Amino acid sequence: MGKKGFILLMLLVSLLGFSFTVSAESKTQTENGNQNKNAAGIRKEPKNTIDVLVAGDSLTYSSISPMGLWNHYGITAYVCGQPGQMMDETYDTLKLAFETQKPRLVLFETNVLFRKQEKAKEKKNLMSKLYVREDSKGFKLRDGVKPYQKGAYMKKTEKKEKMPEQVEMYMEKILKLCREHGARLVLVSTPSPKNYNYRKHNTLQEYAGKKSLIYLDMNLITKGLKIDWKTDTMDQGDHLNLSGARKVTKYLGKYLKKEFKLSDHRDEAHYKRWERAAKEYTRKEEEKLKEMQAMSRKEKMKS
Repeated sequence: MGKKGFILLMLLVSLLGFSFTVSAESKTQTENGNQNKNAAGIRKEPKNTIDVLVAGDSLTYSSISPMGLWNHYGITAYVCGQPGQMMDETYDTLKLAFETQKPRLVLFETNVLFRKQEKAKEKKNLMSKLYVREDSKGFKLRDGVKPYQKGAYMKKTEKKEKMPEQVEMYMEKILKLCREHGARLVLVSTPSPKNYNYRKHNTLQEYAGKKSLIYLDMNLITKGLKIDWKTDTMDQGDHLNLSGARKVTKYLGKYLKKEFKLSDHRDEAHYKRWERAAKEYTRKEEEKLKEMQAMSRKEKMKS
């Protein structure tokens, strides 16, 4: 092989290597970018400014709005939820968050506790790919409306739903991690007919008692929250939409202020960036709500 041929060959090898690297990075971003966006986003928040971390699966970022908590109560929160999150991912996410934050509370959305510890791709595809550009401290503004029409789902029973074997092992690690960082863990079940029932409530209530944890099950108070399953769910009772999330967030903020005496940071100079973010969020929220109201009027006219 001549000198020119050798140089050409080396150039080709270099280009192929570069192409492979770019391809691998793109693949990582495609497969993991949406999945880990909320988990990694907490690293962008100024150090020690978040009082409440929210961990769990897609029920977290479709139910709890940090900017709503800020607007009503001055609470600084961040949703670290991921689609179809597993317990090991919850642990890793919290560990990552504790590197830069010292939250007083970790709200743990409990749907994760009943998931088999293997990937559930269908939910990740639905919840991570549809609205990838919308993000407000981890919350996703969902304006879709698909009613839940199957009636009461929290029917009293003495029966219990069994948690997968590995869950309690991971919970011990998570509880230890929270204790080490001075954060109190609170179990929260957000309204979801598809994911909750009284059997799960009994299991969670028993577990919370055993571990001396506070457990808030909002599925028992949907009437008090004024959840309307005709208008407040985006997918027939699986996830809440923006309308439902507003109701949950307002109640949750009031509950957190009363039970844990969280600080109101709205008049503090260090949190001015939250005020700016809140204005933009409120604008988007109002636009989405108007769109939802218009859709509801059209549906009523059809029926």
